[in-house]
Amino acid sequence: MAIEVELKAKVDDPDRIRNTLNQIAQHVRSYEKKDTYFTRQGLSGSLFRIRHDAGVCTVTYKKKSREDGIEVNREYEFNVSDELEFIGFCDYLGYTTYIEKKKTGDMYSYDQALVELTLVDQLGWFVEIEYIIDDESEIDISKEKLNKILSDINISRAKIESRYYMEILLEQKREG
Repeated sequence: MAIEVELKAKVDDPDRIRNTLNQIAQHVRSYEKKDTYFTRQGLSGSLFRIRHDAGVCTVTYKKKSREDGIEVNREYEFNVSDELEFIGFCDYLGYTTYIEKKKTGDMYSYDQALVELTLVDQLGWFVEIEYIIDDESEIDISKEKLNKILSDINISRAKIESRYYMEILLEQKREG
């Protein structure tokens, strides 16, 4: 089990942030990620997701928590070799699609963190900064580092989005 310590912030000027990241960070890759979240009938929330990214399908479930806009998630993942067969298996077990999300962007490495400048369909531009750690004693240090990186790329803490993307997407869906 890995521990993901992450924040995301709304980005008003993605070109400025991209230029800053290109100057101070190492570009890892461009990506297109498609996430499908699953639930079971009668439940009000997702139980797990399937992510399709660079030809790899990864199933993830998380034990989530948030504090001051920073997520601390215990993350469990495994890959599946046949996404359609796995989705059929999920359907057989009574799971249904809860919501879908698509992100495109660029991933960078900076100060041992992953930094993504990402366009989330229907939501706009965000920067996501995350540390993956193994030891709970590193959580507070990781939070401090996240805030420092946010400052290094000139994004105000006021731009931190504390809601999960899924929550925002569901709000938009309800508002129609």
